Amino acid sequence: MGEFVAKKKNIQDGAVLAAAAAWMPLLDTLENVMCWVKDADGRFVAANAGLAESAGLPVAVVAGRTDADLYATEFAAVYRRDDEAVLASGQAILNKAELINRAGGEVEWRLTSKVALRDSEGRLVGTAGISRRMASDAPDAERGDPLANLIRHARESMAKGLGVAELAARAGVSVATLERRIRVNFGTTPRSFLAELRLNEAAKLLKESNLNVSQVADRTGYESAASFTRAFRRRQGVAPGEFRRRFRRA
Repeated sequence: MGEFVAKKKNIQDGAVLAAAAAWMPLLDTLENVMCWVKDADGRFVAANAGLAESAGLPVAVVAGRTDADLYATEFAAVYRRDDEAVLASGQAILNKAELINRAGGEVEWRLTSKVALRDSEGRLVGTAGISRRMASDAPDAERGDPLANLIRHARESMAKGLGVAELAARAGVSVATLERRIRVNFGTTPRSFLAELRLNEAAKLLKESNLNVSQVADRTGYESAASFTRAFRRRQGVAPGEFRRRFRRA
């Protein structure tokens, strides 16, 4: 009996998600708009061309992936946290101003809305979302631009090992203002956010380049290969060399 109920639930969930996904071709006609449907585990069931383009992938390969597969960790964590809030409460998130991480490292401000999807019995089975680029002359966009520029600068200047105070000065804001903006948008501190940026870039270099560990440490602003290795091991659970070997064996 339990197996039958589970199968019935899966069929019902799939029908709801498929019905929502059927809108994707129509939504492809909207300019500068990203749309998607996800299951309760955060896996994409469908996405429009705008979202696929933002991730640098063909539409056909987005299904089955998660935000963590498409975007930098510090951004994906925010997207997933919002999905979980919608699923937990059933309440929509409407017109939230947030930074979107595009393929190639670009960041842009968008207004994002997410709603819960329910089956015929009222159970929450997934989420659907839409995100549109904020107009360049919108007040919120003007306020957000310094943060987007700061993130770009942090990535471009990573090898210099810039600190929080230097980045706040670069953005033309106080350290307290920078801390507030980072916390509101990413749920963390500037120091932790910068650490995530560096470690994400280091992981990317280990996967995609032939740089040795010392060179990766230098490129990402660490004082030494030893300090980089300690930080990387705390985050990934393995040393950089082993991380690279596992990735290349996969």
